[in-house]
Amino acid sequence: MFMLGIDLSCNELTRGIPRPMGNLIMLISLNLSHNNLVGPIPLEFSNLKQIESLDLSYNNLNGKIHPKLVDIVTLSVFTVAHDNLSGKTPGYILQFGTFDNGSYEGNLLLCGRPLSKVCNEIEP
Repeated sequence: MFMLGIDLSCNELTRGIPRPMGNLIMLISLNLSHNNLVGPIPLEFSNLKQIESLDLSYNNLNGKIHPKLVDIVTLSVFTVAHDNLSGKTPGYILQFGTFDNGSYEGNLLLCGRPLSKVCNEIEP
């Protein structure tokens, strides 16, 4: 049995995203939007090499967008809008070059392309 997609949006989920979700390597779509999830995006999500759609928007996720996520070349939808992420966006690298401002909007501490906020050269 294959699970192609998981939609747990609008379920009032709290706490962090379970790291083992990154082991669902055949997953095509994951929607965790509109919950109350906190903490970082798990580094293990870089293992989701088949995923085409990843929606983590409208949560309280924080921390940086790990650069290893750009290794997921199958992504056609990526949104972390209206979270509390900080640091530099992955920029226009590989498939991340196709994501616009809407993918990141509402994260006041994010900077870099495609956002208009320029990152400082020296990060604390």
